[in-house]
Amino acid sequence: MQRFMLTGAVAVLLTATISSALAQMPISKEKIIIHSAAYPNRVKVTRATYHIGIQVSSFPLSEIRIEVPENAPAQIRFGQVAVTDAAGKPMNASTATNKKGVTIAFTSPVAVGETLEIDLNNVKTSDLIGRTWQFPIYAKTVGSAQEIPLGTARIQTYQ
Repeated sequence: MQRFMLTGAVAVLLTATISSALAQMPISKEKIIIHSAAYPNRVKVTRATYHIGIQVSSFPLSEIRIEVPENAPAQIRFGQVAVTDAAGKPMNASTATNKKGVTIAFTSPVAVGETLEIDLNNVKTSDLIGRTWQFPIYAKTVGSAQEIPLGTARIQTYQ
């Protein structure tokens, strides 16, 4: 009987400790991907621009990676990449594109509170069907090699 009571007391203590720890953790409900769209948003446009706005909310960022949807039925190719701040001033960054996506490495960290405007120019797709593309976006924080998911940019194209 004592063993049962001891086990119950330990379980209650662990539950209370974990619950209080979780209650103290800040839960961010901030929207990180603040907007995304295609300009123009017609499928038959041969050189569309996909625009994505990102709000840096928790940690300074050193790199962003935009991934082509894994199960995309069409091939997506990106042309030039332009990154600006909210005022339209170009950001110092190097970009690399391949068939899996785009990687943007910033020469100086992007501070918390900054808004990034990313233009993926001259986007070409191999089909002419209107779709809603879901581009996963990942980031690396300053001093870390591990990527963290930021969210998904939703880009719609129509016929």
